[in-house]
Amino acid sequence: MRVVSYNIHSGRDLWWRKRLNEMTLTLKDLQPDIIGLQEVHQNGKYGYQASYIADQLQYHLAFSPSIAIGDGYYGNALLSKYALENVDAIVLPARKEQRTLLYASFQGFNRTITLCVTHCSLNQISRLSQLQLMSTLIQQHAKAPFLLMGDFNASNVSFTPHLMDCALVSGQEKRPTLPAFRRRLDYIFASHHWNIEHYELLPVNWSDHVPVIADLRLTESPAHGE
Repeated sequence: MRVVSYNIHSGRDLWWRKRLNEMTLTLKDLQPDIIGLQEVHQNGKYGYQASYIADQLQYHLAFSPSIAIGDGYYGNALLSKYALENVDAIVLPARKEQRTLLYASFQGFNRTITLCVTHCSLNQISRLSQLQLMSTLIQQHAKAPFLLMGDFNASNVSFTPHLMDCALVSGQEKRPTLPAFRRRLDYIFASHHWNIEHYELLPVNWSDHVPVIADLRLTESPAHGE
C-alpha cells in the first residue's frame, strides 16, 4: 500500500506561485492508496483545493477545518482509494493558530485500518502538548493497524515503541522534507503491523515541502507484539 504525506503550502510554491495543478498531476502519477495533505484550503477565497484534488484522482475525501477563512476553512485532508469510515477530528491544544488531528478508518486487507493526519504548531510549548495528546491516542489505538502522517514542525519526533518512523527504518531520517531550510518536518509513522518496503522523498518544488512516500505491506501479525 502506498502512502503519501504532502504539505501543499496552500497550493503554492516557495515563491508563492500557483502550483495546485502540478501537485495534483504529481499525486496522480504516484498512484497512492492514501494521501495526507496539510495546509489545504476548502473555501471560496483560495479554492476548494482538497475537493479539487479528490475529484481529479477520484478518491474519497475527509477534511478537518483548522482555521475559518471566508465562507470555508483551511486545514488537513485525507484522500483514499477506499471508502472512509468513522471520520472525526480532534482539536489539538494550541496557544495561537488552531491545529487539528484528522482521523478515519477503512476496511482493507481483511482488517480495519486507522489513518491520521496532522499539522503541529510552530510554537514549541503548544507542539509538545499536541505530541503528548497524540501519544496517548496512539497507545489506545495502535493495537490494530495504524498510520499517522503529517507536518510535525520539528525534527526527531518519535512515538517509539508504538509506531515506527518510516524514514528512520529506511535509513533516510537525515534527508530534509523542507529543502530550502534543510529540515525534516514531515513524517509517516506506522504501527508494527506493517513492513516498510520503500521510503522516498520526491524531488519536486511545487510546494516548499516535498511529498513523503512510503510503500507498506500489512503483515499477518505485528512485528513488535500487539
